[in-house]
Amino acid sequence: MHLLNIVQCTNLGGMEHSNLLRLKGLIGRGHQVEVISLTPLGALAPLLEQAGIPATGLEYRGLFGWRSMMAMRQAFVQRRPDAILMTGHNLAATICLMGVGTKRKVQAIHYHHLEGRRFDVLKWRLIYRVAGAVFDRFTFCSRYIFDEAMLVSPHLKAKARTVPNPFDVPTEATAAEKAAAKAAFGIAPSACVIGNAGWLVERKRFDVFLKTASEIASRCPDAIFLIAGDGPERSALVSLAAELGIGDKVRFIGWQPDLAAFYRALDLVVFNSDFDALGRVPIEAAAAGLPVVASLLMGGLEEALRSPEEIVLFRQHDVGAMTEAAIDLLNDPARRARMGAAARRRMTDFGSVATHARTIERLLEGTD
Repeated sequence: MHLLNIVQCTNLGGMEHSNLLRLKGLIGRGHQVEVISLTPLGALAPLLEQAGIPATGLEYRGLFGWRSMMAMRQAFVQRRPDAILMTGHNLAATICLMGVGTKRKVQAIHYHHLEGRRFDVLKWRLIYRVAGAVFDRFTFCSRYIFDEAMLVSPHLKAKARTVPNPFDVPTEATAAEKAAAKAAFGIAPSACVIGNAGWLVERKRFDVFLKTASEIASRCPDAIFLIAGDGPERSALVSLAAELGIGDKVRFIGWQPDLAAFYRALDLVVFNSDFDALGRVPIEAAAAGLPVVASLLMGGLEEALRSPEEIVLFRQHDVGAMTEAAIDLLNDPARRARMGAAARRRMTDFGSVATHARTIERLLEGTD
């Protein structure tokens, strides 16, 4: 099958990495895959090339991309794919897909439907009303956002299902590999390294991470904190780290094409977010055998990891409680090992790339 994958962008965020694993899984099942990004190609482009996936970036002009719609339509029609997979939502691109002849069109939704604490009902009803006329099936990466979508647009229920994102389960890092990873970031092998990763945007609550880091540092003097990723909040977060007196302990290492070395360097992950459909960082960390302390106000993280066996999960940003949980784990190597092993076992099934690819294949072929 010749599959055309339409994406909003090709950056290095969690959605983009999930989509890359999905495409690799489909290629592994013998399908030909091509990517069209609605915006110019970003930092994921070399990884797509390495995977043998042709990718084209378009210009995204005008409000909601309306001035680019002719170019979108032309690009979609010229490819003549057997099936189309759109990762994420885009109203302009969806309109441009009307009448494009393929066997099947599937839309994979990875994003929550909330703005703050309320439904943006009119926007999502419009998006799903148009999408419902174009796409044969819809997938949602967590039951949490599936339920949100059904509240907004219950008419989609017959076409929709929950399909968790794929995740790699790497081999467990040896002590030597962990020491080498720490050294690569200029950190002593004996240091206690705590990390988080993602877009440095307000809803990701890296301010909570830094406040928790400050409390941990006061009780664990050799602690170092790594933040992978970038975004508009970076300068404010650098300033906050300095205000909290941990500026010399926090390393902002920017976007990483491959987070494997980042996770190997860590002893613990502390993750905080106001809302996330699933939360890729804590799941990737758990798959790597790392203990995770997380706070998430709204999202589906507990669908992937069970607390407290596989993750310590709070439903509020309680810095004191997270600090205590982190210190307890750092002081109990045996519990950290049990938690890591349990999470890795869970992810072997939950995040299976092969299982995910088979599911998407059946949806694209119309056999599921």
